[in-house]
Amino acid sequence: SARYNAYRTPAHPQFRTQYIRRRSQLLRENAKAGYDPLLRRQYLKLRSQLLAQRYGPLSEQSSFRAHSNSIRSSRTTLDRMEDLEEEPRSQGSRGHRRSVSRGSYQLQAQMNRVAQEERAPGSVVPTPLAEASRAMAGDTTLSENYAFAGMYHIFDQHVDQAVPKVQFANDDKHLLACCSLDGTISVCQLVPTPPTVLQTLRGHTGAVSDFAWSLSNDIIVSTSLDGSMRIWNTQDGRCIRQIPDPDSAQMLCCTFQPINNNLTVVGNGKHNVHVMNISTGKKVKGGSSKLTGRVLSLSFDSAGRILWTGDDRGSIYSFLFDMATAKLTKAKRLVVSEGSAITSISARSWISREARDPSLLVNACINKLLLYRVVDNEGTLQLKRTFQIQQTNNAIRSIFCPLMSFRQGACVVTGSEDMCVYFFDVERATKAIVNKLQGHSAAVLGISFNCDESLLASSDAKGMVIIWRREQK
Repeated sequence: SARYNAYRTPAHPQFRTQYIRRRSQLLRENAKAGYDPLLRRQYLKLRSQLLAQRYGPLSEQSSFRAHSNSIRSSRTTLDRMEDLEEEPRSQGSRGHRRSVSRGSYQLQAQMNRVAQEERAPGSVVPTPLAEASRAMAGDTTLSENYAFAGMYHIFDQHVDQAVPKVQFANDDKHLLACCSLDGTISVCQLVPTPPTVLQTLRGHTGAVSDFAWSLSNDIIVSTSLDGSMRIWNTQDGRCIRQIPDPDSAQMLCCTFQPINNNLTVVGNGKHNVHVMNISTGKKVKGGSSKLTGRVLSLSFDSAGRILWTGDDRGSIYSFLFDMATAKLTKAKRLVVSEGSAITSISARSWISREARDPSLLVNACINKLLLYRVVDNEGTLQLKRTFQIQQTNNAIRSIFCPLMSFRQGACVVTGSEDMCVYFFDVERATKAIVNKLQGHSAAVLGISFNCDESLLASSDAKGMVIIWRREQK
């Protein structure tokens, strides 16, 4: 109920608080009555389905934090790794916790616009994350919210070897990982001070090209130029399983299926995309497809229904993902720039109240950061705007800011070959640069925010990882 609360009575926000208080009171009274736990679970399941049908899916990527918390409190990814192996068809539907029957992109954009139009000018954006975002970010302007006081810490354990990716754990302020061309992955902790490297994941015999956290942060999957994918236990650094590439090719990128973490999608140097079952170590039947070039980047929409892939020949493909069978169906192709590598793709359902359409953020080695609008439920893209950066050769990454913007404007952040980190306001017509961080001595490759945007991590081509701290007002 709390997650959907921002949708209720948009013109009278005081009733939303009253509604939650009353529901909490009833829950406490019912708990004293000692109802059957099985009946309660059935009730919660039915209520979740009814709320999804009434208000639509919680399709913002960050809403998975609540889903992640529920996983931590019951069963972790490691606990559930055998589920799909036993009953792949039934588990495909059971693993999909939220209804997406109304999840088409036309409908999502329409719902966003209607909800916004019903609200008074200047009020918070009508999403379940807006009020949480406001509480964490405070009443600051966009420029103030992305003003960073300086360097919090520098990690140099991978110095002299490029760190292509750095990423904070899901729903976590102080746990992050970074992969390196030296063949290792570091899991780092920022508090208590001084920050430390908790685990160094060793086993790959070639450069690590990409990695991804599971929703519950208990495992990491990684891909490497040695032609293998590895599954790691983040608590003890143990390699749980090594999976060779189905085509005996270099593995270049990976991403978890956001609804079912038993499935990981990988891209390789022989132009193929494969859906891998990490429980069995085998590719899923019907879950493979061929692109025009080497597959460098992957991103699901938050509902797990559409997968976008980018290759080194300038093409972005969209695939429809079947939740029951894990099959991929090729839908659309967009040639961004012939021969220019697509090095990063990030999907977001709603950036801000001004940017109400589902969007895709793309780095494409053309000295521009590209923002696309997703116009239908087949993943068709329409260019919305571009931002000038320096990128012609390096695999630069970019991200949407994780907190939902409730004020005018919203930011995206990218690395650049001029050794700087750039913050761009997606709705500002001129002078879009909100902030520029300087401190790296090589091209900035990887970018990651922690969950409350208090810290930003960036990595570069010489192996340095800098943690930046947001200035507190």
